[in-house]
Amino acid sequence: MREALSILSSEQLVIRNEQRGFWAPEISAEDFAVLLDTRCRIETMAFADAIAHGGPAWEERIVLLQYRLGALDRQADAKGWEIAHREFHTALIAACPSVYMLNFCSQLYDLAVRYRNVAKLAAYPKRQITDEHAAISAAALARDSEKAVALLADHYRTTGQFVYQTLSNRERPATAHSAG
Repeated sequence: MREALSILSSEQLVIRNEQRGFWAPEISAEDFAVLLDTRCRIETMAFADAIAHGGPAWEERIVLLQYRLGALDRQADAKGWEIAHREFHTALIAACPSVYMLNFCSQLYDLAVRYRNVAKLAAYPKRQITDEHAAISAAALARDSEKAVALLADHYRTTGQFVYQTLSNRERPATAHSAG
């Protein structure tokens, strides 16, 4: 158990406090802002590299996973949707030749999931996420790197807006109502 917690600590998913054990990190708007900015910067670089280096197998994987993701009902099969969602985003950058960048993107994805879970009740079903994924896929397959990268960053920032909204609602103190 300690070894697993140490690994999670090294990936910043838990915080190790000497002589006191392990803790879940605080969720905050400030931390999320840094995470979102870092993810947009790194993952868009990896995506641009993947578009430049991706071949037919990369394209086929994106088409397959975008279709699979779009066919799943997020409400009815939340676990299946989350797995397909991760696979789709992983496939977008899979042709990036830098294993270091891919590993970092994977770590950033894991960190972002914590925040995405906070916001999903506010964001869905209002959001047309299937359309966003389709547009990102179409731009990547058309090898329009500039458009694809911008759409991916917008996709993450849109999620970010729901996270910020949810966090601000959680941090706002309840107001007292008079009975008068």
